Amino acid sequence: MVHVVSILAPTLEGLRAEAERQAPLADLVELRLDAVPDADEEALAELFKAVGKPVVVALHGPEAFGSFAGSVEERLEILQRAARAGARFVDVDWTLSLDLGEVPPPCHRIVSRHDTEGTPEDLAAFDEEVRAVLYEGDVIKLVTHAANTEDGLRMLRHLRHARGGLIAFCSGAAGSFTRVLAPIFGSPFTYSAPALLPGSAALDATAPGQLRLDELLGILPPGGVGPATGVLGVVGRPIGHSLSPRVQGMAFKRAGFDAVYLAFEPENFDAFLDLADDPVFRGFSVTAPFKERALARAEAADGEAREAGAANTLVREGTGWRATNSDAPAVQATLEAALPLLDGPPREGLVLGAGGAARAALRALQAMGLDALVAARRPEAARALAKELGCRAVDWDAIGRTPHDVLVHCTPVGTGCGDPEATDPEQIPVPADWIRPGTLVLDAVYRPLRTPLMVQAAARGAFPIPGAEWFLRQALAQYKTFTSAAPDEPLMRAALEGALGLASGEAVAS
Repeated sequence: MVHVVSILAPTLEGLRAEAERQAPLADLVELRLDAVPDADEEALAELFKAVGKPVVVALHGPEAFGSFAGSVEERLEILQRAARAGARFVDVDWTLSLDLGEVPPPCHRIVSRHDTEGTPEDLAAFDEEVRAVLYEGDVIKLVTHAANTEDGLRMLRHLRHARGGLIAFCSGAAGSFTRVLAPIFGSPFTYSAPALLPGSAALDATAPGQLRLDELLGILPPGGVGPATGVLGVVGRPIGHSLSPRVQGMAFKRAGFDAVYLAFEPENFDAFLDLADDPVFRGFSVTAPFKERALARAEAADGEAREAGAANTLVREGTGWRATNSDAPAVQATLEAALPLLDGPPREGLVLGAGGAARAALRALQAMGLDALVAARRPEAARALAKELGCRAVDWDAIGRTPHDVLVHCTPVGTGCGDPEATDPEQIPVPADWIRPGTLVLDAVYRPLRTPLMVQAAARGAFPIPGAEWFLRQALAQYKTFTSAAPDEPLMRAALEGALGLASGEAVAS
């Protein structure tokens, strides 16, 4: 794969300074002349020489996320001038391809087509129209705006089956992953924004969804990506909060696996799996709200997934998927590690919530031999779950009066709360005086680490257990499922703590 760092600056001097800083990290440097169209041929030649790497010259108007406001004639003259000055490539919009004509060797043309509004349904036709205006030796670049993950996967599928050296990816936040994966599917180039380096001007990306070069290099395996690179990731909606890419990605990279681990946020899980029907997709961590559909779509499932009625892990087997679920074992391991804090063996465990996480927690309590209880704000949901699992439902208002030694919170309340001292019902699931002193309190919420429930539990004399520990234990199990190798727990723990912005050892107890 060829790394292209794309630089847009308001002055020629700014372009040169940033290009010299970025060039050591890149294979090609794209100089966007949108704001400096008046540079003469001599100045451009000096600029290209100073960069020290082959140069791509481009200038785009709004049709391609650019800001060039000059005439067509000016644009064509600048591109020809850059070609004469020694640019390795010039990027020309496909509608101007024939007007530009051939460029003097050794320069080559990149004929690009952008759709800033969306990703066409018929990408083959979108592609073929560009091929009609090519000269021999041209490279095609297709860039469309991804409204969702599914758009990005459609672009990658087109890239997989396209003819010749097609550069293709999607813009926009939903399409960022295509910039990482495009070389796996056949794109010779991948484009990045300037890396954050000492002395860097921290220039903006030249297109929406563009990753910084240092971000991209941090995601990739040590040798970069190629046709044999595997793709794994976490799938959910929303997914921006997930720490899985940081934790799993670091573990994959340190172990030297030829794989990447990314975040995917599809609108429709079934459509996502249909579009991910390519052998490079090796496995997925699955989170809300797709765990039940993940199990339904799997051709095979282990006992944990079948008993849970949901899957948090999918692994490719042949042309299908095998499902498993590491949530209940992770809850059990987390609670068992904290049992020495109690005065004696626990007898009752109470779970708040009635979703997939609550189901896993109840199964963990049962596996530990506890009398499992469940309460939810929707009493009918709690009763249905209790009947299904053979446990007991209690009224929400009776939580404070219900004896229990373990409390497991499995609702979203507290997620993203910026005030750990908050006491309002929107941030803490139960009033503080309902928390029983001397009990274990496990919060499934792990961002922030110190949720209002954790703070109130400590204040009441209970023993708070952060959701980060639950998260880590299920992540360790998923890593082993994905790789068939033992996970490096200290490394993954450190990655989790780093992702949470904490000093080593602060997030979760070893």
